[in-house]
Amino acid sequence: EYFSGNDENNRTDNIYTTKVGSFNQNLNGYDLYDMSGNVAEWTSSVFYEGGYNFLGDFSPSVEYNAKDSDPILMKRKVIRGGSWKDIAYNVQVSTRNYEYQDTAKSYIGFRCVLTMGPRSK
Repeated sequence: EYFSGNDENNRTDNIYTTKVGSFNQNLNGYDLYDMSGNVAEWTSSVFYEGGYNFLGDFSPSVEYNAKDSDPILMKRKVIRGGSWKDIAYNVQVSTRNYEYQDTAKSYIGFRCVLTMGPRSK
């Protein structure tokens, strides 16, 4: 039995990103869908292990645009949200991981937000 059922054709499900809107969009009353799990998201925050101990109530992130001459630890950016390739723990929004700012990965991207007008009934 496969994780996605007994259909052998489903063995390749979830091995790459999916188009926005691929899944049932009527799952909640907030019109929110595709919120996590497709690609992890880059943030502008510098990653370091003690980050939550350092951040204050009025400063939720530490932003720094590292230069080539900076130490490698200053070139790590926070990644959030997990992706199609991650284990469940990494998909939690509270989980922070990192990647180096000059890195490209097929499973890390950006969240794009569009403000919409009032919904017509």
